Amino acid sequence: MQDFVRWIEIDLDAIIHNFTEIRQLVPEPVQIMSVVKADAYGHGGIEVSKALAEAGSDMFAVTTVEEGLELVQAGIRQPVLVFAPMLPFQAELILESGLIPTVDSLDAFQALAAQSEKRGTGARFHLKVETGMGRTGIRPEEIAPLIAHMHRHPQVVMAGIYSHFATAMMKDKSFAHKQLALFLKIIDELKKENINIGLAHMANSAAVLDLPEAHLDMVRVGTLLYGQYPSVHVKRKVRLHDPWQMKARVVSVKKLSPGQSVGYGRDYLVKKPMTVGVVPVGYADGFGVLPHTRPAKVYDLVKSTAKIFSHLMGVAPANYLTWGEEHLPVVGRIGMQLSMIDISGLNISAGAEVQVPLRRTTSSARIPRVYLKNGKVYKIRTIL
Repeated sequence: MQDFVRWIEIDLDAIIHNFTEIRQLVPEPVQIMSVVKADAYGHGGIEVSKALAEAGSDMFAVTTVEEGLELVQAGIRQPVLVFAPMLPFQAELILESGLIPTVDSLDAFQALAAQSEKRGTGARFHLKVETGMGRTGIRPEEIAPLIAHMHRHPQVVMAGIYSHFATAMMKDKSFAHKQLALFLKIIDELKKENINIGLAHMANSAAVLDLPEAHLDMVRVGTLLYGQYPSVHVKRKVRLHDPWQMKARVVSVKKLSPGQSVGYGRDYLVKKPMTVGVVPVGYADGFGVLPHTRPAKVYDLVKSTAKIFSHLMGVAPANYLTWGEEHLPVVGRIGMQLSMIDISGLNISAGAEVQVPLRRTTSSARIPRVYLKNGKVYKIRTIL
């Protein structure tokens, strides 16, 4: 990309390929809901949704109403489910936009019913049931009062019911099986009350691969669409293509002598002659930003501590870029929008293109997205 000094290339053909792989794995009667929350995991919600709509996605899912409105306004015609439970004040906007809300409380249902009566129109929703995730969802003991209100408001239709696996990506699937059993029990109880549950769905990307008994009426696929497996423990049943690559250009090259320092705080002192390249990527772009996770076991704690210690001692670089097969370690502190890399002994000059291993969901929206289709530039998205 001659016009950019940093950009992200997104191959829509790779995303379509991944969707096709999933479609071939999942039995045809089972529908596919494409999860495009968080701007399609950083890939671009509108662009990815349009490509998946053409590929045959039955539904889409986002987390917030705002994300859903973006898709509707962009022309997406497939149903769009909003994962975050609806708050009563959102009922009017949701009905106006045609989004499908998640209901997980009696208050939300009553607000939806009141707004539908006021407008003189029907309403649809998906019921979220808590089976063990401990996050959102109506508890099983709270469903009976909701059933009574549903019978009083037949214009408010349950278009679907779902729950969320907590451990489907783990090697031990025993808790996932307990969740599924509880979910199926709740479905049976609703049917006995003459409630049409609509589409039942619980399988996420990990369950699509490892728990075919959880496919039910529809599966929800996110991580797999973007070329990644949920964990090392799930089966490799599909051939995934990676659609994402961030690139940047070296904007400055300097030769440093022993004793000179690099970056803020003079944390890094040069020990032998070094050539340093500067790239226009920093923590404001999401580079070097990692989520803080709590170690699940003592082994995980020891492993993460050893990794941090090796970084501090300079044995292994904490962050690096790549140039072909070469790893280019970051030296000095990562700046807000500039980082320095060791390019000693390499034929890298200002303007050279390097690859940046950037976490997708935390990548800055201000980095231009270059969309590829059929091997050619299809669209460029920039925020000025």
